[in-house]
Amino acid sequence: MIKWTAMALAAALMSACSSSNVVRVPTQLETLNSTLTIERNWQVQLNAMPNYAGNGLAFAQDQKAVFTADAQGLISAFKKANQSRWTDQVIWQSRFDEKVVSGPTYFDGQLVVGTAKGKVVALSADRGEVLWQTQLSSEVLSRPVFARQKLFTRTVDGHLYALDATNGQVVWVTEHQIPNLSLRGSAPVLYDRGVLYVGWETGKIEAISAESGVSLWESRIAIPSGRTDLERMVDVQAALVLKNDRLIALGYQGKLAALNLENGNLYFAQDVSGYRDFVADDQAIYVVDEDDVLHAFDLSNGTKLWSQVGLKYRNLADLIFYQDKLLAIDGYGYLHWLNKTHGTIVARAKHSNDFGDENIVLDALAQDDTLYLLDNKGGVNSYHVMPSDLVDKYALTDSGVKRGQE
Repeated sequence: MIKWTAMALAAALMSACSSSNVVRVPTQLETLNSTLTIERNWQVQLNAMPNYAGNGLAFAQDQKAVFTADAQGLISAFKKANQSRWTDQVIWQSRFDEKVVSGPTYFDGQLVVGTAKGKVVALSADRGEVLWQTQLSSEVLSRPVFARQKLFTRTVDGHLYALDATNGQVVWVTEHQIPNLSLRGSAPVLYDRGVLYVGWETGKIEAISAESGVSLWESRIAIPSGRTDLERMVDVQAALVLKNDRLIALGYQGKLAALNLENGNLYFAQDVSGYRDFVADDQAIYVVDEDDVLHAFDLSNGTKLWSQVGLKYRNLADLIFYQDKLLAIDGYGYLHWLNKTHGTIVARAKHSNDFGDENIVLDALAQDDTLYLLDNKGGVNSYHVMPSDLVDKYALTDSGVKRGQE
């Protein structure tokens, strides 16, 4: 099985676009009087990692700490509150001989990660000591999910596992056929009221009993077409979202679909191709398509509400909510806040640190007025987000220079 990295996919797409005289040139940022600014609370440097290595890595947190992992096998716990020295910021660190490729996930005092050699490892959240580890069939790129004293995760060879959360023993395992070519990474399963919902690389959404592993229904949101394996890729790479008793899925070279939880029937489907995580509230679904165009669709009927092309081809990361706004982070270190109602960009700031500039953000966590960022240079950053008094200070060009001073 061949697994393409996100960078390889981007290169292939650029090549394909070039053949049709379309060049994927990042959109230049317009001058913006930002309503928000950021101030760094603290930063800690871990190991740099390739962009593709962070697909399954994510922040976890409890009341006092945030937890991260990197591709070199380092698991870390950091105090949320700012400390005078970076060494005081670190609560503990544990290192493994294997690359960590997914997690950590926090639950009931445990942290769980997945490794490149197929292990699921549980650690104590307070000290970083290994509690148990279980060998699975292949690389664990899917972030583990806890529910009903079980741990659910996927491996890249198409296996879905349920493990006992107390000792890691396998409760049940199912297998799904995986195509020869797919995007690198596996979205985490989604649990709700005794049912697991899984998006597969075949373009299918499946509902599975969390108790037994028995399939309840399948629904397809993308149909492979074309002559090459690349043209026929239909991954459901974005994490599934449950909102108002509707299961929402986004397929690469497929559709944005809202499904009935009971039987998988479609409420609506829109032709949108994407692979980044999206978000939804009670009014709308907000997605980033494969060209980095942002869209909002009505949650009830799928009607398009707006599109934002101002960040096209800027290699956006997964979309998240920041309070009452959307936060889109591009591949050049810029943070863009959007108004959810009409999609206008209302604020912008630049992420950079002592260890590099234009760092690619691999994961972001928003909590109240604090924003945590993990980037590909290994930087873990805590920012305080606040209203901007000097709004023109953050009207930046792509080079990070204030317009009018270039």
